[in-house]
Amino acid sequence: MKNVKGAVELLNFKTTNTEEFQSIISQEFTTIEQVEPMRKEFYADFRAYTVGQLIFTHVNFPHGISVIPIPGEKWLFLELPLSGQLQLGYLGRDIYFDKNSTDLIVSNEPILYRYQENANHTTVGIDKSMLTAYAQKLVNGQEERELILHPQLLWRTPEADSFRRYLEFISQELVRGGSLFNSPLITTEIQNTIFSMLLTLSDNNYLPLEKQLEEACFPAYVRQARDYIEAHLDRPVSLADITAATGVHVTTLLKGFKQHYEISPMAYLKQKRLEAAHGKLLAAEPLSTSVTKVATQYGFFHLGRFARDYHQLFGELPSETLKR
Repeated sequence: MKNVKGAVELLNFKTTNTEEFQSIISQEFTTIEQVEPMRKEFYADFRAYTVGQLIFTHVNFPHGISVIPIPGEKWLFLELPLSGQLQLGYLGRDIYFDKNSTDLIVSNEPILYRYQENANHTTVGIDKSMLTAYAQKLVNGQEERELILHPQLLWRTPEADSFRRYLEFISQELVRGGSLFNSPLITTEIQNTIFSMLLTLSDNNYLPLEKQLEEACFPAYVRQARDYIEAHLDRPVSLADITAATGVHVTTLLKGFKQHYEISPMAYLKQKRLEAAHGKLLAAEPLSTSVTKVATQYGFFHLGRFARDYHQLFGELPSETLKR
């Protein structure tokens, strides 16, 4: 296995033999009950990685295949087609996917995956107990019960489209073998971002979609949130961490912070990290540091977006600041 600090490569193999494919996946990853190629030719490119407590798998089946894996009781799955089509059969229903759709799969029963030709597909496996623990942190332990998510997400909103693009970007970076995962800070924030967005976009018994933000804003906990953020600019920070530092419910924090600062706590964190990076670049010697080093120190792993946001805030590119 290849360990890149926060990310570990679990499997990476190619095969033209269905029995070999079934045997390797069953021994090293999860039990495969059935494999049926759609054509005489068979080819599989399979890769699996851990990112924090998440498992990303990427598969490529040029000739199509039907697979029935046995999911573990502790897992739920986000299905993300990158190209081609996928048909899922589970819970007595068929679901059809293309590159514009994503679904949350919650099932302990065998699932039929029918990949059409030229299928490239990513699955994100999420440990239910870890997600439940994160949800409990979001509400500061005010609710302690098993997390229940409804099988499908609301994928026709701008926020959901952003989540899909985020997952796709992480998957592509894993396959590409880029340096994104060299920073434990970034790896932890990727995991926490996925947890937060999943809980926000899904209908669940911790943060139901119809629940209104009715609690009043109390400046004391808004200040606590602000102080916590500013003390942890170069460390992993999630919405759950900020909430825990305040001792209030996440809905109270979100409304109170927005009323006081007109942005969310995570947007405030991003702004303060940009300001910290600006100060670091101003004070740095061009020969002793780089924009990439400063950006990743403060959790910015997409350098293009970092440069865009930096320019919007300071009116110049990070490289221009460093040269001054």
